[in-house]
Amino acid sequence: MTVGELCAVCRNWFVKESVRGRFSVCGGVLGEVPGAEPGQYIRVIGSTGSDGVYRYPAVGLRDEVFEGAVWLMAPPPGFVALAREIDAWEKAARGSLEKAVENAGSGFRSESFGGYEYVRGDAGDAPFDWRDERLGFSARLRAYRKV
Repeated sequence: MTVGELCAVCRNWFVKESVRGRFSVCGGVLGEVPGAEPGQYIRVIGSTGSDGVYRYPAVGLRDEVFEGAVWLMAPPPGFVALAREIDAWEKAARGSLEKAVENAGSGFRSESFGGYEYVRGDAGDAPFDWRDERLGFSARLRAYRKV
């Protein structure tokens, strides 16, 4: 889970300042953004192919000139740490799921057709998604959520 993905989930971008104007991306690097500091999270809005959350200076973007905005973000360290923890859990869970599917011999968990329905059990009551309350991620995310 990236910081940008988690910001979207909780509808909170931790905007410190919004810089509007004409921006250029040359050689895959976003040009100067007034007020942005190295390593700061930013959100690019209004570009053709590079909208998203990056660390400044943003690299790996599509070359273009665009009218838009760059939000200077200030997510709290606890929020960034939570995104990393969820990401690590997702990678571990994905590996476990892939192994379970491989061992089961079929990629299907359920199917139905012509009045027939089949549901194969998974790993008992194990959490299937990071949003599962038993993991505690959702409870910790509530403090950052905007309605």
